[in-house]
Amino acid sequence: MPEAKHFPFDKLPFIPCKAPGGETRIARVINKEISHNMGGGLEVGENICIHWTTLYDEILFIHEGSMIVRSGGKEHECRAGDIVWLPEGCTLDYDITGRRCAYFYALYPFDWAARNGMAEP
Repeated sequence: MPEAKHFPFDKLPFIPCKAPGGETRIARVINKEISHNMGGGLEVGENICIHWTTLYDEILFIHEGSMIVRSGGKEHECRAGDIVWLPEGCTLDYDITGRRCAYFYALYPFDWAARNGMAEP
């Protein structure tokens, strides 16, 4: 029978994540071993700007710090407590230049990279 899982912050399995524009640290805790549908975890970026087009639907919750999200000719200053919706196919910049940002992300489908013939960064 399915049961709740707890991921204490001090035990999150952060690994380097090579992204276009630099490197972040990511803890992919909701993955194929846990879910057949969703992916999720915590990512921390510092002094980086990433240009990306989403290959999945994604929700970000800004946990600490801030970032600027640029998309569709608009600029959004995202601070701790803010929620950001990124639909599949959204082209954007995650701009964390000169700052640090930690954010929780949830995405669907969890296997977006494999569906697009690539490995997760």
